[in-house]
Amino acid sequence: MGSSGCGCNNGGRNRPSREEVIVCPTKTVVNTRTNHRNVKYVHPTEVINVHKTIVRNRHSFPVSERDVYETVEENENIGRGRNRRYNDGNGNGRFFY
Repeated sequence: MGSSGCGCNNGGRNRPSREEVIVCPTKTVVNTRTNHRNVKYVHPTEVINVHKTIVRNRHSFPVSERDVYETVEENENIGRGRNRRYNDGNGNGRFFY
């Protein structure tokens, strides 16, 4: 061992040191810096509004009734007359006996 008692040889020189140096174990200091950050959580909600319309179809079938009066004329020639003339609709006069 060297003269300082630390196990070193003072660079190969054997000079006595002027003062005694004692190195203590390293003190560890932990500086904590805390950073805050915000995290947004989105929780979506879907609302479905149902608008319901009920249509009630009511069918009715009204019946109306009416009377129609019809008259039919029939001409009948009875008996035999002499020199009776009738018109056939075409402007032709005919005689029947």
